[in-house]
Amino acid sequence: MGLEPATSLDQAYLQNRNLTNVADALNELPQFRGSVTPSGAQASYGNGVNFINTFGLGSNRTLTLINGRRSVSSNVPSQFGPGGPGVQVDLNIIPTLAIERTESLSVGGAPVYGSDAISGVLNVIMRRRFDGARFSATSGISEQGDAFNYNFSGLVGSDFAEGRGNVMVAASFDRLNGLRGIDRAFIRQNLGSLNNCSGTAAPGNDGRVNPNIPCNNGATDGVPGRILFRNLTSPFLSSGGVIINGDTGGRTGLQFDAAGRIVPVTSGTRLTGFFQSGGNTYQTSDQTQITSNLQRFSTYATASYKLADAAEVFTEVLYYKGRAEQLGNSPTFNTFVFDPDTSGGLTFDTATVPFLNAADRTLLLSRGITSLNLSRSNEDLFDQSAISETELKRGVIGLRGDFKAIGRQLNYEASFNYGTNQIQNFARQINQQRFINAVSVAQGASGPVCSITPTVPVAPDQPVQPIADARCVPLNLFGVRQASAAALAYISENTVDTARLDQWVFNANIGGDLIDLWAGSIGFNLGYEHRNEKAAFTPDSFTQFGGGRGSAVAPTAGQFNVDEVFGEILVPLISRDNNIPVITSAEVFGRGRYVNNTVNGGFTSWAAGGRIGLFDTLQFRGNFTRSFRAPAITELFLPQSPTQVRPLDLCTAANRNAGPVPAVRAANCQAFLQATGNDPASYVLLASQASVAGLNGGNPQLANEQADSYTFGTIFQPSFVRGLTITADYVNIKIKGPIESLDTDQLSQGCFDNVNFDKSNPRSGNEFCRQLGFAANGQIPNSPTNPAVRSGYVNGQQVRFEGITGVLDYQTRLDGLNIPGTLNLGADVLYVMRRVNDITGVAPRRSDGLISNSDPRISGQARASYANDSWGIAAFANIVGRQIVSLQNRGPSPNDTREFDHFDPYATINMNVFFLTSDDSRFNISVTNLFNRQGQEYYGVLIPLSTNDQIGRRFSVSFVKNF
Repeated sequence: MGLEPATSLDQAYLQNRNLTNVADALNELPQFRGSVTPSGAQASYGNGVNFINTFGLGSNRTLTLINGRRSVSSNVPSQFGPGGPGVQVDLNIIPTLAIERTESLSVGGAPVYGSDAISGVLNVIMRRRFDGARFSATSGISEQGDAFNYNFSGLVGSDFAEGRGNVMVAASFDRLNGLRGIDRAFIRQNLGSLNNCSGTAAPGNDGRVNPNIPCNNGATDGVPGRILFRNLTSPFLSSGGVIINGDTGGRTGLQFDAAGRIVPVTSGTRLTGFFQSGGNTYQTSDQTQITSNLQRFSTYATASYKLADAAEVFTEVLYYKGRAEQLGNSPTFNTFVFDPDTSGGLTFDTATVPFLNAADRTLLLSRGITSLNLSRSNEDLFDQSAISETELKRGVIGLRGDFKAIGRQLNYEASFNYGTNQIQNFARQINQQRFINAVSVAQGASGPVCSITPTVPVAPDQPVQPIADARCVPLNLFGVRQASAAALAYISENTVDTARLDQWVFNANIGGDLIDLWAGSIGFNLGYEHRNEKAAFTPDSFTQFGGGRGSAVAPTAGQFNVDEVFGEILVPLISRDNNIPVITSAEVFGRGRYVNNTVNGGFTSWAAGGRIGLFDTLQFRGNFTRSFRAPAITELFLPQSPTQVRPLDLCTAANRNAGPVPAVRAANCQAFLQATGNDPASYVLLASQASVAGLNGGNPQLANEQADSYTFGTIFQPSFVRGLTITADYVNIKIKGPIESLDTDQLSQGCFDNVNFDKSNPRSGNEFCRQLGFAANGQIPNSPTNPAVRSGYVNGQQVRFEGITGVLDYQTRLDGLNIPGTLNLGADVLYVMRRVNDITGVAPRRSDGLISNSDPRISGQARASYANDSWGIAAFANIVGRQIVSLQNRGPSPNDTREFDHFDPYATINMNVFFLTSDDSRFNISVTNLFNRQGQEYYGVLIPLSTNDQIGRRFSVSFVKNF
């Protein structure tokens, strides 16, 4: 067993589960949570990736390696990319047939591997050699006949030169069919929370899921103010268009049906803001995805040749081509709710607008509706889902060997690693200028024509107004899919946004035995590493200009390089041969790594720890590690974009005695007002009333995130149960200076509501005050040429994690029971004791156990398998403990604060059975989610917050042939 807590996963697990992506296997283990996957909502750029996340501390704080070496990232360097900014490695790129095993190390890896290893290191260890051929085919489908997927893989290798060399090539092709939300009944139900009724009257049949919850009659009646309702719709929107009275702004109770004819709006109940229960208007279920379409091809090749006993040359080549298609994406809207933005409502003159049926025109005019304001969802115009294509190339060449020098056995390795990755994002957007041109229509001699002067201006308050364009084609928005193909082509803009990432790494190290002691040899390793990271994101010119419905997206580019020296020493103190009573072994280790980064200078990471064994049965281990994460290119170099901001005014007489801890705000404001010569009774922050110039973007002054972590635990290997190993380890991680992007409201709160406040210099009382740029008079200057407010990425206060990990492994032959074969039992457990995400230092709160973070306090996986020479069977139980909605205002379900206080623990069961044939073939049948647990049932529905598997029970088969 290792010196630090670690878990491993081998080929047998992948084969039994019929998993062709190692990320899917890892995410079944409890220590990985919050990983970035192709499931659910996707990022604007770079969708479909698999970034692993250890302990839920962020995928950018887990370092992923291939054969102990870094790989070029697949994280688009944009604030709209997947996961937090960083150099995360996409596990999609690795063909699983070439994997020997994975090793996951929690704490202790930074001095060995460098930046980013705060919460853990995942090392994907590939096969070094292979002699023969292996081909595999895998296919799966859900019990509802969808989510079809298949994989074809091959592995071929051969020794040559009488075994001095070996060459191996693996290739894999996957196709996974994604799912939309409407493919599942429980999502089509459109469940959501709305305001409960008030008073003592019975609520009636108003769509509430739990009919036993009465109306809310006060803050202490045990009845929540918001509850779960069925069939949420928006009465202000529909796919065909809800008609608002353009003269009065009032609701007309009318809408366009799919054919463009006017029909009534069916009213719902419990209108809360934008949504109601029931009705026949807009639903959101069609705009969500369960999982993306994903197609990937990857190949991995390695070759080695022993030049001499002390020198072996080796090379690795990895190529990946992937395509991910997001199936669900929120459409654009045009509705008065968003006035006067580009998504605001559209107004038409009832008497003259084309496309309106004559009878419907008469109906509207008879009701006095001389102008109509259209409020619609635009999903019928064209599919706005994004497609990401990735092409990654990585190569390694190196020399390694063992030799004797100064009477010692030594080993060395030197390697050069280069990777490049190009990611292209393809999308179709609405060209807002052409859209306004096309909806500004009039009746011409031969039909509808575009007009820059329609009878009623279509969107007079919007930032874009119609201009003359001979290419303009009138756009009919009355109804669903009533627009002509020519009009759709006119308003659409195909965009291609491109990211390029490059990485160079040179590493050389030497290690071996140093000095013989009474308990054994002192082991050491010394090395040097140079790494260069370069990344650029170039949005399409249309996207940079902001010609669509979204904000303009600026390009990002930057690079940095690091020079690192590192060393490790392992000192044995006691061995079994020393014949010391009770203590059978003891050893200590020390590790250090000095890093010089061209952007933010030097940093020293180090670790120290050890292990002691008692009675050949029990061992204790522990270590302390100082690790770090260097700021990513996005965090450093995202362009500073001009913006207009209105920070919160927290020091007025009305506000300075409020806040999460009023005394803290009051004291800080008093010091601030006194230092700036302002009267506490009359002070007003003018920038809160009239916006001032600011900049938002990257921050080249960011410091490294620094983590102080420690673990201690035990390893139990009883002699009376051979083959049994049980480990338990306490893990404590404290991250100082976590990098986050903050807006001006958060900066204001971080400044004045913070106990960390320098009262001797209150204008720069802390990092957050400095970002606001207060002048000597206590105001924020409005200088467009030199903006005072700098929002964006900052080093926050701290992130803390505390938990216990446990592993059980047991293997035994069953020959004593006259049963041929082997029984394997295993388990992994994680108990989260404490989690705090404290960025601004303002009233930090624990978040462990919250279902909104998918963060149960206790979770685990139990495994059991039996195998002999002919067949085998295995079962996997993934266990999730109770999860809560909030740590504050707890109570029964329901209570005064909320309908659901907590959600019940559950388990999902996966099983497989395989058969081996005499011609060295393997046939495997696997079922995932055997009992189809998809969420917690509640009065005939699944509570949306509780869903754990939106696909449901699914089956897969695989066939492997060895030659």
